[in-house]
Amino acid sequence: MRFGFSTAVRSMVVMAAGAALVAGAAERQQRQSDPQKVDVATMLACRYDVPTYNEYAMALGAEGEGAAALGLTRIADESNPFMHEYDLAAPVEVLGYRTQRVALASGALMAVLDNVKPQEVAHKLGIEEALRDDSFKYMAMRVAHHTQEKVGSSTINTVISHEVSTVVTHPGKVLVGCSYRVNTF
Repeated sequence: MRFGFSTAVRSMVVMAAGAALVAGAAERQQRQSDPQKVDVATMLACRYDVPTYNEYAMALGAEGEGAAALGLTRIADESNPFMHEYDLAAPVEVLGYRTQRVALASGALMAVLDNVKPQEVAHKLGIEEALRDDSFKYMAMRVAHHTQEKVGSSTINTVISHEVSTVVTHPGKVLVGCSYRVNTF
């Protein structure tokens, strides 16, 4: 996965996301301005804000060149070009499951779990219905935090959501974590 954003565009996205999280329910989200101090388990549990996620993802770099500084080791696997996997320096616990592997994919940090059923993980998160549940793909999500802020003539929509999924390139694995998204309209 290549991030084609310039440093200026990245900074604008981080600043816009920060502006969207100034008031109200956003106080429940934690801010960590130093990517090296980010707690991966806290990020996986949707307890950071969008700027923290964005700065963490940018510190990793487009090809994972910043992984070592964050206590991660990039796993060289090109089976899924939309997902980068990393080994953690120490295991983390996610919903009672332990793992030492995480994946960064499309605005989300996901723990990679073995030997669990996605429905079981979704149930632990309180997700009643999957978005899709068949032999090909399982996807479920629950919004943890949502704000809409008017900035000038635009509305900044921030959604932080718990997500559980499977992916065909990783049979027997379940991805669980958090998606951090901001869009404008």
